[in-house]
Amino acid sequence: MAGAPSRAAFQDKLAQWRARQGRYAELLTELTTTGQTEASLTDADSRGMKRVGVGYNVQVAVDAKHHLVVAANVVQAANDLHQLCDVAVAAKTELAVKQLQAVADAGYHEAQQLEACEAAGIETYVPAPGTRSGQSPAGRAVYPKSAFTYAAATDTYCCPGGHELARARTVERRGKVLQYYQNRAACRVCPLRAACTTAAARIIERLANEAVVERQAARVAAQPDLVARRKELVEHVFGTLRLWGHDDFLLKGLSKVRAEFSLSALSYNLRRVLNLLGVGALLAALRGRVAVT
Repeated sequence: MAGAPSRAAFQDKLAQWRARQGRYAELLTELTTTGQTEASLTDADSRGMKRVGVGYNVQVAVDAKHHLVVAANVVQAANDLHQLCDVAVAAKTELAVKQLQAVADAGYHEAQQLEACEAAGIETYVPAPGTRSGQSPAGRAVYPKSAFTYAAATDTYCCPGGHELARARTVERRGKVLQYYQNRAACRVCPLRAACTTAAARIIERLANEAVVERQAARVAAQPDLVARRKELVEHVFGTLRLWGHDDFLLKGLSKVRAEFSLSALSYNLRRVLNLLGVGALLAALRGRVAVT
C-alpha cells in the first residue's frame, strides 16, 4: 500500500494546479477580449470542426474539364456557409473567364453568398438543405411554404385558399433582413385553416434577397446532373490526398497550414498534368513559357 504523500509532493502538486488555473484564466481573458468562443491548447489558430475534431477547414475549387485544383484555401470556420463566394471568385480569377458556373453541396447554401456570386458573374448550383416547412411546431403536417405563390409585382403571397397575404413587418436578425406576410382576417374564416396552421394565422417568412435564392433553385432543378457531377470532381481530390497521407497537417498556425496545403494542391496538380500530358509534353509546354538556361 502506498504511503501518504509528503508535504513537499503536496505543495508541488498544488503549485501545478494553480499554474494551470492561471493559464485557464489567461485563456478566458483572451477569449473575452477577442470575442472568440474557443481556444486550442495545441495550435492557437485551429478550431473545433464537426466530425474531425480540432483542425482547419480546407476549401478547393476544381475545374470540370481537366479536374485540376484551380483555387485552394484553408479557413478557421467550422462550416462552409460563408465560403462559397470567396473560393468561386478565386477560381474565376484564376481561370480568367467572364462567366463561371459554380457547383457546391448543400453546406454552402446561404442567401448572401448566392447573391454575392450572382453579382460577381458566377452562376451557382447549390441544392438547398432540408427544412421543416410543411410541419407545425408540434410536428403536424401543414401546407409547406411552396404551396404559397409569391407575386413580385404586388409584394404579396397567395395562399392555397386563394387569399392574399400582405407584408406585415420587416425585421433584421443575425445580419439577415426578414419579411413576414400574413392575412389574419382571412385566416379566421378560412375553411382550410386546420390544414394550414395550428396558430391563429399563417405567417410566411421571406428573405429580402430571396429572389436570388429562387432563381438559383430553378437552375438546380433544371440541371440535376450538373449537381450530381460535383462528387466526381471535388471529392476525388480529397480522396486522393487522403490516400497519399495528406489528411493531417504537420505544421501549426494558419499561415503555415495554408502554405502546407498549397504544396499538397500543387503536388496533386502535377500528378494530374503528368497523367493528362505525359512528361515530354509537360516539359515542352514549360520550355515554351519559361526560359531555360
